[in-house]
Amino acid sequence: MQMERKQEQWTALKEAVDGEWIAQMAHALVEIPSATLQEAEVCRYFAAQLVELGFTVDRREVSEGRYNLYARLPGRGNGPSLTLNGHLDTIPIGGCVPCRREGDRLYGRGSTDMKGAMAAMLGALRALKAAGVSLNGDLWLAAIVGHEQPEAGKDGPLALVEDFRSGRVGGDRILIGEGWNELWVMSMGTMVFTIELTSARGGTHTTYVPFEENPIRFVGDLIRRITAYQEELDAGASHPLAGTERIDLGMVEAGDYFNRTPVQCRLTGTVRWGPRACAEEVLAELRELAAPIAKAGQLALEVSMFHEREPFETPADDPAVLAVAQAHRFVHGDGAVLAGKRIVGDANLFVNLAGVPSFYYGPSNETAHSDNEWVSLRRLEQAAQVFALAAAAYCGLNGAGE
Repeated sequence: MQMERKQEQWTALKEAVDGEWIAQMAHALVEIPSATLQEAEVCRYFAAQLVELGFTVDRREVSEGRYNLYARLPGRGNGPSLTLNGHLDTIPIGGCVPCRREGDRLYGRGSTDMKGAMAAMLGALRALKAAGVSLNGDLWLAAIVGHEQPEAGKDGPLALVEDFRSGRVGGDRILIGEGWNELWVMSMGTMVFTIELTSARGGTHTTYVPFEENPIRFVGDLIRRITAYQEELDAGASHPLAGTERIDLGMVEAGDYFNRTPVQCRLTGTVRWGPRACAEEVLAELRELAAPIAKAGQLALEVSMFHEREPFETPADDPAVLAVAQAHRFVHGDGAVLAGKRIVGDANLFVNLAGVPSFYYGPSNETAHSDNEWVSLRRLEQAAQVFALAAAAYCGLNGAGE
C-alpha cells in the first residue's frame, strides 16, 4: 500500500511539470543577452519569475548590477536539504544562430548552456508547488553569474562558496543542472601551467652560438620529455570513469628575431589528473620533469600554474546521487549512466572549497558553445521532472495536498 501511494505521488508530481511553460520560460531567458559580466538584465528577469512563483528572493550582489539569486522551498525541518544550481551567464553571442523555436528545438546562445536547464529548475519548483508537495528537507535554488568567461574570475561560484560557508545558503548536496542527462559524479583536477626557460647569456647572434647551446634546442628536448610523460601516464593507472591523466601543450613561445637566440622560452599547456594528487604535487612533478633539461642548457627554470582546480568525486552510492538515479529511471524507464570527465566545472570548487558534495545532471550539452546552439524542449521537460522527483526522493516526501 505504501509503495502504491508513493507511485501515485510521483506520478502526480511528474504530471505537474508543464513542458510548455518551461519552453516559454527558456525562450524568454535565451532572448535576453547575458554574456559574462553583462548579466544584470537576465538577473532581474529571473528574480521576477521566482517572485511570480511565490518565492522570496535573496539577491546576493557579486558586483554592481550582477547578482547571485537564492530561493528556498522550506521543508518541515526533519530531512536533508538539496540545492539546485546553475549559471545565468553565457559565452559571447558571436556568430550563434538567433533565438527561435522550431519544433522540439529552441535555438540561440545559452539554450543548452544553460538557460534551458535554469528554466527546467523553475519548472520543477513550480510543479512542486502546484502538486502541493510537502518536503521534509529544504530545497534551494541558486542561480549564479560569472561562470563562463575568465575575466570574471569565477566570482559568482566563489561568492556561492562563501555563502555556503557562512550559512546564507543551505544544502547538504548540490545538484548542478549542467551537462548531459547522466550522473556526472567525478572530474579530474586541472591546471594551466607555464614552463619558462631563461638564458643568462641574453639574446645573441645565432652565428656565434653553437646550435647545441641554443635555448630553442632545449625546448625541443622538453617537448620530447612531455611526449614521453604522456606515454607514462597512458601506461599508468586509469580512473574507471574518466580514464588516464593528460598533459597537453597549447602555446610555445621563443625568440624575437630570426637570427638571434631567445632570452626566454615559454611553454603553456594544461594537465589533468585524478584523485591521487593535489595541484601542488602535480606542479612539483612538472618541475622535476623540466629540471634536468634546464640544467643541461644552463637555463633558469620557472614552473608556475594558474586556474588550478582540485579533482572531485562524489560516490555513486551517495544518497543524493541515488535519488537522481531513481528519478531518472522513473522518467526515462532506464538506468542513468554514471560518468566522470577530464573537464572541470563548478563542482570542483563547491566540493573542495565549500565542502559540499556535488555532482551534475542536466538536459543536454552537445551543442554548448557552438554557433548552432540548441536544446530539445522535450528534454527540458524531462529534466524538470527528474529535478522535482529527485528533490522528493532525497529531501523526503510527506505527501501531496497535506
